[in-house]
Amino acid sequence: MKRTLLLFIISLCALITQAQVTTNLYKQSDKQSLERWVDSVYSSMSLDEKVGQLFMPVVESRNDWKSRIAGYIQKQKVGGLLFSKGTLSQQASITNYAQELSNVPLFISLDGEWGLSMRLQDAPAYPRNLIIGAIQNEEIIELYSAEVARQCKEMGIHINFAPVIDVHSNPENPVIGTRSFGENPENVAKKGIAYAKGLENNGVMAVAKHFPGHGDTSEDSHLTLPTVIHNSERIEKVELYPFRQYVNAGLSGIMTGHLNIPVLQTKGLPATLSPEVGIKLLREDMGFTGLSFTDAMAMKGVSGQDDASVKALLSGNDIILGVVNQSKEFESVKKAVAEGRISASLLEEKVRKILTYKYILGAHNFKTINTTNVHNRVNSPSAELIQRKIYDGAVTLIKNDSNLIPLKGLDNKNIASVAIGAPASNTFQKYLRKYANVSAYQSQTTAGVSQISDLNNHDLIIVSVHTDKLSDIASLQKLASEKTTIFVLFSSPYTLNKFSMTTGTSQAVVVAYDNTEFAQISAAQGIFGGIGMSGKLPVSSEKFKEGTGIDTEKTRLSYSLPEEVGINTSQLDNIENIALEGVRQRAYPGCQILVAKDGVVIYERSFGKLDYGESPEVTNETVYDLASVTKASATLPAVMKLYDDKKIRLQDNIGKFVKETKGTNKENIRIRSLLLHESGIVSFIPYYVTAINENSYSGSLFGSRSHTFHARYAGAWGRTDYKFHPNMISSNASEEFYMPVAKNMYASDEMHSALLKAVIDTPIQGSGRYRYSCLNFMLLKEAIENISGVDLNSFVQTNIFEKLGSTTTTFQPLKYMPAEKISPTENDPFFRKQHLRGYVHDEGAALFGGISGNAGLFSNANDLAKLYQMWLNDGEYGGERFLSKETVQLFTTTKSSISRRGLGFDKPDPRNSRSNPVSPGTPLEVFGHVGYTGTSFWVDPTNNMIYIFLSNRVNPSRSPNRLSSLEIRERIQEELYKALDSSLN
Repeated sequence: MKRTLLLFIISLCALITQAQVTTNLYKQSDKQSLERWVDSVYSSMSLDEKVGQLFMPVVESRNDWKSRIAGYIQKQKVGGLLFSKGTLSQQASITNYAQELSNVPLFISLDGEWGLSMRLQDAPAYPRNLIIGAIQNEEIIELYSAEVARQCKEMGIHINFAPVIDVHSNPENPVIGTRSFGENPENVAKKGIAYAKGLENNGVMAVAKHFPGHGDTSEDSHLTLPTVIHNSERIEKVELYPFRQYVNAGLSGIMTGHLNIPVLQTKGLPATLSPEVGIKLLREDMGFTGLSFTDAMAMKGVSGQDDASVKALLSGNDIILGVVNQSKEFESVKKAVAEGRISASLLEEKVRKILTYKYILGAHNFKTINTTNVHNRVNSPSAELIQRKIYDGAVTLIKNDSNLIPLKGLDNKNIASVAIGAPASNTFQKYLRKYANVSAYQSQTTAGVSQISDLNNHDLIIVSVHTDKLSDIASLQKLASEKTTIFVLFSSPYTLNKFSMTTGTSQAVVVAYDNTEFAQISAAQGIFGGIGMSGKLPVSSEKFKEGTGIDTEKTRLSYSLPEEVGINTSQLDNIENIALEGVRQRAYPGCQILVAKDGVVIYERSFGKLDYGESPEVTNETVYDLASVTKASATLPAVMKLYDDKKIRLQDNIGKFVKETKGTNKENIRIRSLLLHESGIVSFIPYYVTAINENSYSGSLFGSRSHTFHARYAGAWGRTDYKFHPNMISSNASEEFYMPVAKNMYASDEMHSALLKAVIDTPIQGSGRYRYSCLNFMLLKEAIENISGVDLNSFVQTNIFEKLGSTTTTFQPLKYMPAEKISPTENDPFFRKQHLRGYVHDEGAALFGGISGNAGLFSNANDLAKLYQMWLNDGEYGGERFLSKETVQLFTTTKSSISRRGLGFDKPDPRNSRSNPVSPGTPLEVFGHVGYTGTSFWVDPTNNMIYIFLSNRVNPSRSPNRLSSLEIRERIQEELYKALDSSLN
């Protein structure tokens, strides 16, 4: 009998030994160095120091912090500190002081369930865990916790009391709620393990809580002792499941909770004080070998217990957190050791384990924290990038009738957005408008939606709720039943229950979880396909069950930080310096710069003002006169479209499409030659001469010196006392004079005919040789209009820009937007005799009524980037095909054999540094164009990058051209390639 019993005990011990899980942190340590350090420190410790290792009091950055910490360290010899409220610099200073004061290195810890901002007010703010629970890509979660670990190490923190892996199975739970990853035990386990791995792989201990599971309580352990009433099967399946997985994953820290689970222990004790929970279940059954911490002992769920610290240590806990009276509890444990209630061997085991992890986590190698720049080091661009990634991964599409999202067919949609409970300048609507022309309205209540009568003029309504203060929801239900509606909730998914009728009649429903700036950015981008949506509901509502979520694809540009594509933000800092140098040197009053890489806009900034002197600042929405960028951004896309539709061929002669060239020296010029600037047409003609009545003045129109009727213009002195041909130009708009040239200046069809004749009548000077000429693209514009039957603007709007959502990209912009939105160009004293704003600067394009093949297009950088990204996507954008891949490849890769030019595009010229339009580091494969008004764009297929620079350098005068002499555009471009090179090395 005795032998049988002995065999049973041996077998049981073997099972227990086999079940123990060595933590990853311990496995990866240098055992020899570790043991040597632990032995050395332990052998020199007094009893007080050994007992003190078992305690970590809570500290705040109050006025008396120095004396309090001195008492903890010098009198109670505490082993660590648990930081609570404060700022980054305050905590760093306290940590420096405390570590210097302590003989034994301290554990520094923080309760940072959603990052350091849970306790430190100026740290990066990350979302609650419920949002993390929606993320399906665990790599994002590991990146998140790795970033938290980086911040912890900047602050000298060794332990983060996170993650919460309680299963949130009770929506009425007053203490867990959004701290949990959700209601599905498996999902909670996966998310918790991913978070813990990110911490521990980067040198910070993770502490999972609140063992054995606090998710299904209706009471708060801060106030009382909650009880979880379930049978053992349910407890094992739900509450314990994440903790078992966590232990099996080799993670190092667990916190026991102040809750009573009768099925796990018989005495009605808090789990913190129960050997059945802390030793039998956690240590022996689960095999946990890491550090076990109590929850804060000042909480009401345990604070009424006698000798609580001693009981906690005897129940498997290694470290006691946040006692009410540190001195009293310290003496209580010392007494228990002296009396043998806590054996010397148990004390040694715990202290050695604590010292072991102090060594592993680097506490023995403390370096004084530099407090000077700690705020910027913690709040780095990498911290913001993670914030963006979290919301991008979490935003959840739970309904999508007819695959409405991501939105397509923007040319056929009249979209409005109603933001309920949001200010007029809210981020959500700002980002919606980056993608399309969205009319933005706000209401402070749901009832107020019915007061917005303009909604009747729209066929798609995006309703976003930014507040929990709800009134009459019936107005939303009515709207959703009458219009195609996308409903976006910037609140907890539990709030969905208040909108059951609205979500039922809406065509699409998006849950963004909270109302932060980054949640709004992600939701807007998800709706338009800037990001793909992949989130899944972490909890259930009445209509939508946990796990609901529809995946979508990325179809458009997104907006993020350079770090998103592997570039350090600081590597682009010099762009600002160069741009502002241009402003200071009066190369331009202001400018707009956009850089996109890998389908992500990583730099979008504006500098300077619209004009010199007192003037509004340039914004990212400011619209610029693109000048010759028109050639490659309007005329060329139109030619590409007609080519794709087999309505034009590169070998076709222009005479086939422009009847006015029949019988002239232009008739047989090929389309290809016009695109390559190899037609032989002269570079320039004085367009305005066609409009001026030569009989209205005497003498020469231009002279080398000024007199009464002369104005300085284009490097000469021009007369101002001339008159225009009355049948071509009028100061009044009419049915005859309908083409705007400038303010109070209109052209007739006769003007168009006369100017076209002047273009066609020019001599050919060396056909087949390269000569850049705007006249080539004037003829191409005529061909496009004759083939399509509509004017160039109508053609590119219908086929390109409206579909792209390029709402500011247009000819004749004053028809579509106020002048205040447009950057002014030249103060023209000779021809139009006014400061131009919203009217094309180029004289020839102006006399064509603002629509020409060489100039006339206006845009901001953001809307241009959509066109250029479409080319990088081989003809696709927004889930729609604009051009065939073959057409895009042909036009973007073809290069002249006699010049640097491509088919309508400009290209690098590395053989001639003086004429090279790009920076030295720019690849030969790039294509783009520059514009006389101070604009340019370059598309780099090698690096999947777009660079756009817009300015009004001709304001107030076209001379001198400091933009070129200072090489502003090229120097900025070179900074991009330096940054790219750095990211690859």
